[in-house]
Amino acid sequence: MKKIYLIAFICMGFTQLWAQQGVVFKIKYLPSHNYQSNISVDMKINATVSGDQQILDKLKEQGITQPVDANLSIALGGMMKTGALASDNSMPMNMDYKISNISLSANGKQFPIPPKATEKDIKASGHISQDWKIKLDSANGKAVGDTAQKKMQQMMNMVQKQIQFPDKPLKPGDSFTQGAPMNIPIGKDGTSAKIDAGVTYKLVRIADGKAYFDMIPNFSLNVQVKNISVDMSGTGTGKMVYSIKDNFPLSKEGNITMKIKVTSPKINVDGTAVITSKYDCTIN
Repeated sequence: MKKIYLIAFICMGFTQLWAQQGVVFKIKYLPSHNYQSNISVDMKINATVSGDQQILDKLKEQGITQPVDANLSIALGGMMKTGALASDNSMPMNMDYKISNISLSANGKQFPIPPKATEKDIKASGHISQDWKIKLDSANGKAVGDTAQKKMQQMMNMVQKQIQFPDKPLKPGDSFTQGAPMNIPIGKDGTSAKIDAGVTYKLVRIADGKAYFDMIPNFSLNVQVKNISVDMSGTGTGKMVYSIKDNFPLSKEGNITMKIKVTSPKINVDGTAVITSKYDCTIN
């Protein structure tokens, strides 16, 4: 019994030490580990559509009246497996993810989703460099070409940039902002999406080997495709739980309210969207 109390006091002591002196947080993948994760995104859109009367009439015939209330849900899950650590401190990795659910409705009417959308696995392989960055080598069993690899790598870098921590100890009450403007290629003609995504993290508390953060996301997107313009911007709230021993987030959830504006010669959209996202990860 005395040994149990001693261990408890030691653990409490370390917890207090973390809380007082701060912790240096890093995102690190561990060699020979499995990262099982699930992601879900729900979007509720309320918008007014204007423009070409023939298009509006067709929407009305399908039961889509103004304003349009649309709901989109996407869920996917899968695993990343890391291999043994090499002499240069890199490690191989394999990813296998699959979309488990897609649903879309407007004004209460459900739209059919092709079965193939949830049948195909999204597979990729590569390696994790000594600076903990993922480098993709192949996708769906095929070598990634220069153009495709560049696009996929840019997307991967965008995801990773949002979860980098400052190189200094953090203690409860400290905060930092992560994010930067980016251009993501989306078309063969050089068209790109201009994205400015940032998140302000505030360390709320440290307990039981976990760090709990509040998040304030800010997001803006602009896409110009010929004579069509898409603009989105918004902010919200969220929370993240980070495992200190695993050097990795175990869960993230958030809500963000967006303003949406689409302009084109035939149709215009002006509305708002509420996006709810959840992420969880099991590491073993």
